[in-house]
Amino acid sequence: MISQAINTSLSHVEVDADLELEYHELEVLGLLKYLRPDSMKKNDLPTHSNQPLRFWTPYIDAYVQELLCLEGRGDAACQQELTSHQLLPFHRVEQWNGDFFVKTSLKSLGLVIQLNHLDGVCTNPATAFNNDFVIIDSNGIHEVALNYCACSGQVPQTTQLLRARLFPSTVVDPKTAATFDVLERFQLLSFTSKISAYKFYRSLSRLTDNTGVTTPKERYTPFMRILREWRHVRLLKRMGRGHDESGVRGTRKGECAVLCPACPHPGINLPDNWRDQPANRQWLYSLFIGLDANFRLKRMNVSSDLRDPGLNHGYAYLVDHAEFQAYLDTYGEKIPDDKSTCNNHDAIKSASARGGNGTAASGSGLAECTRHDMKRPCAVGDLQKGERYVNMDYFFLTSLANCEPARLVVSYDIACQWAKNLASCCEVYPPNILSTQKDLEVVYLVPKFHLPAHIQVCQENFSFNFIPGVGRTDGESPERGWAAANAVANSTREMGPGLRRDVLDDHFGDYNWRKIMNIVSTFARRAKEALAMREEHVDAFVEFDGALPVDLAVAWTDMCKTWESNRAKHPNPFHAPKTVVTDSEVRLRLANEDKEALANGTAMAVHDDMTPSQRRHAQDVATLGIHATDLQKAKVLEHANSLSQKIDAWISIQHLYMPTVALLRTRQASNISTPVAVQEIRLLLPSSLPRGVLTDVRFFRYEWQFRYAQAEEELNTLRGHLLLRSHMLKSKSRYSRGQRQNTRSQKLLSDVDAKIQASTGKYRLIRQALESLSGPLLEVTWKDVLRPLDESHVTGLSSMDDTGSEGRKKLSWIWKVHGTGADADECTQFALRIEWCKARARAHRWQEECVLLAEEMRRVYLFSSGKASGGDHALRLKIRDDIWHKCEQEWKEYREKLVTMDGRDAYTMVECH
Repeated sequence: MISQAINTSLSHVEVDADLELEYHELEVLGLLKYLRPDSMKKNDLPTHSNQPLRFWTPYIDAYVQELLCLEGRGDAACQQELTSHQLLPFHRVEQWNGDFFVKTSLKSLGLVIQLNHLDGVCTNPATAFNNDFVIIDSNGIHEVALNYCACSGQVPQTTQLLRARLFPSTVVDPKTAATFDVLERFQLLSFTSKISAYKFYRSLSRLTDNTGVTTPKERYTPFMRILREWRHVRLLKRMGRGHDESGVRGTRKGECAVLCPACPHPGINLPDNWRDQPANRQWLYSLFIGLDANFRLKRMNVSSDLRDPGLNHGYAYLVDHAEFQAYLDTYGEKIPDDKSTCNNHDAIKSASARGGNGTAASGSGLAECTRHDMKRPCAVGDLQKGERYVNMDYFFLTSLANCEPARLVVSYDIACQWAKNLASCCEVYPPNILSTQKDLEVVYLVPKFHLPAHIQVCQENFSFNFIPGVGRTDGESPERGWAAANAVANSTREMGPGLRRDVLDDHFGDYNWRKIMNIVSTFARRAKEALAMREEHVDAFVEFDGALPVDLAVAWTDMCKTWESNRAKHPNPFHAPKTVVTDSEVRLRLANEDKEALANGTAMAVHDDMTPSQRRHAQDVATLGIHATDLQKAKVLEHANSLSQKIDAWISIQHLYMPTVALLRTRQASNISTPVAVQEIRLLLPSSLPRGVLTDVRFFRYEWQFRYAQAEEELNTLRGHLLLRSHMLKSKSRYSRGQRQNTRSQKLLSDVDAKIQASTGKYRLIRQALESLSGPLLEVTWKDVLRPLDESHVTGLSSMDDTGSEGRKKLSWIWKVHGTGADADECTQFALRIEWCKARARAHRWQEECVLLAEEMRRVYLFSSGKASGGDHALRLKIRDDIWHKCEQEWKEYREKLVTMDGRDAYTMVECH
């Protein structure tokens, strides 16, 4: 064990002693690349004072072993910690001076901390260097008297401190140590509150003395070094490096990362025959990767890799800096940053933008799991000059090292541009998954929130909502991860390069661990939502499909399947040709509708049993002012006489076939003393007859058929007006500029809105008549078709609405009535096709989400059970068992429901024709 080679004589070791051995250690640890001893001046050689980490790194394994010893059963020497809680060497005491209590220290009272002896008695104690030892604890900073054990066969000083749960600042004559308690407390506080080490140390200093009179000795710099070493040692210990004979030297790239238990890991949580599964289930083993950059995580030009090389060399989430720099030196100028053929995206504009004066890194880029929002191993690195392709390519490819997925779903906010030349770039790079695995299926998409900023073609071809085999993934998980990391940006920007990488590794590890802690409840919540939404959207699609002509639905189904099989060679069913609605076209359409309405006598909306002619005459009478001319009065009177003759003829025929109505009209007339205006004469149709008035049921049937046809016709008119309004709004937004055009457009929109309100009111009155007629006719099923029309139902196609989430949009029932789309014009056909395709896509995505969640639950269950080889990783046995039992408890009600559907195969996407 390396710790056995440490002894107190190290304090007298010269810089050049055993230099060859020490540089061998540095080479193994990956530090030699930062040191050039042949080019150094004598005064630049590393010493304990200018590069303490350089002398500490050979003893990392010893520190890891001691921490493991303290947490295990250990031997007799490790049992000192069992009695350490009985000693209270860090209490603050006050002494009575005869008049009042004054602050003092246990050191001044004679207390000496003796290490390496359970009884505190040593026959050969060795005083700490200069008897000037400071211990940083969670209750303050303490000056203590500390003795090492110098008995024959003694253990090294640093080991004695570690066994007392004190972490030394150096390996040679340490003068400062921090308790494990204060280190654990700060690490947890930094994760939760993102407090900086400087503020934390200042709070300890004020806790020691808040008067400023007797400030404690300054130990901020040693404290920072201790924190850094503590993070590194704890990382190695947690990831099992202390149980490996190769120790830190044998740590592979990414081995210390907390893996996502829900992602596919062959040999760990995938079936042995997963590549032989049916074609309709292969997509379940897709690996979802998301790329993004964060320009808040910049680093100022502080220190250097020589002075601050870092301790994690690609062990966790950040890439190995030396390898990354060599890659940039080789390929940085070979990979051009092309111009955008889409919108002017910031990510492309920033490709050549530096972070400003004094900036060493303009930000950070990463590739992470987009399904579960977890950082991937060796997938984070610095951006030197904006969001360049060469940087993002490296993070993407290194995150896929040692992976063998059959299908990749990659999301990037500029995927439409980045994906164009990625394959050709990968042929230039060293061998990678894209250049060697030729049968790998890669799907490039744009995250949902970023997609509206792209041009229409990109929105149709790179949408998570339309592409099969992605479930309800949104691709925005990198943004959520950056939001958590931004809180430490102010601290890390002033750090040296190595320290910054180590700190970010630590925070990313905690971020992944918190995701695992909440993964059971997160999946349960998602499963509950997915089950409800699957039922809702599958039923909505089936209902909408049933309202359309069969030949249209069959043609659209074939079009969708053909496009999904090869999106590059076939037309996109979600593509809508541009439809520009001009003011003149709208005016002509409205005028033609009025002309047809006047010709067939349906220009006015029905009200009760008043005819359209009566309504029109009522309006003519209302328009007559007190100064109306004789000619105007004559025309109104002539119309009233003509209308009166028609009503008299109707009444005569009605009394012949409906004699009970004659008695009813006679009784009503006897109660009226003044003549009734022609426009107020009630026709007494069957739907408006009072209860108790008997008449032939045939007349109820006649009016029922008339009213039913009226209702369907009015719904068709309403749908047409809603489509017209949607097209007008889009055209107004795109093309109307200036006050004159906007005023005219607004006037026409008001006219269309008036038509919509008129159709809505007419339908409601017709439905009231149907409600009255349905009782005598015993009609019941009609209510499932002609439903009540609320204001919330008077909406256009969801495909023409740019608001809200696409996967959660709901189509109003007025578009699901049988006959929708029959005899529709070309523009309406396009709109209905796109709406049908989107309804189908919504149903399919929620179906996929359910079975994908079931598969991910199975992976977590297997990963946590540890039944598969290699399943240990970051999860210790007890924690794995706890997660396994929690999965059993909370997922019991969902696992079966997610993979079953009433009357359907849950793994086969619903198709209606």
